[in-house]
Amino acid sequence: MKRKSSGMVTSLIYGNFPLMVVVVFCFLLGISLGAFTELLLSSDAKESMRQFLDLHLLLSGLTGDLLSDLFLESAAANLSLFLIILMSGLTVVGFPAALLVLLYKGAALGFSAALLMDTFNARGVLIVLLTLFPPNLILVPALCGAAVASLRLAFDLLSDSPLQLKKNLAQRAGSFMTFQAIMAILVLAGCFVESFISPLLQRLS
Repeated sequence: MKRKSSGMVTSLIYGNFPLMVVVVFCFLLGISLGAFTELLLSSDAKESMRQFLDLHLLLSGLTGDLLSDLFLESAAANLSLFLIILMSGLTVVGFPAALLVLLYKGAALGFSAALLMDTFNARGVLIVLLTLFPPNLILVPALCGAAVASLRLAFDLLSDSPLQLKKNLAQRAGSFMTFQAIMAILVLAGCFVESFISPLLQRLS
């Protein structure tokens, strides 16, 4: 029984490669849109953004309680995105929300990375590598994995008879929630890296 449950959890991701392609495509599309949006900013807007980055988003000077606050803010933001993805699967017809979340996440990263590189030149590239890349190496796969699982669940339930919807959801809920719990832990791990590790790495830039 334990082996069967483990196989069901694994199949949530690896059982549907086309869904993985769709999820990754939406995320990459978001990155492209975010980077393109940054290119359209005027010089004055970019200068204002630079001042904002200097005051609020460059993390190397943060210590102590400020890092804890940053972790709580990061966890609240990323877990909110995760919960939208989770609910998009459980509500069945709300599955497009999972793709919109990935589009938003990609756009935010694309915009931030492009702005940093455009604003700080070579140092901006280093900041991206030291601050944006490490946490998102965990956050992005976790959110993408959660999205694939939600889409898989939604499509499986939509293909079933409407009269069996409640019963089939109950049968699939266990493995689905187990997998999503693992993804939630990974999201928190990414938030920890973003809040406590990235500020230390940024001091190298």
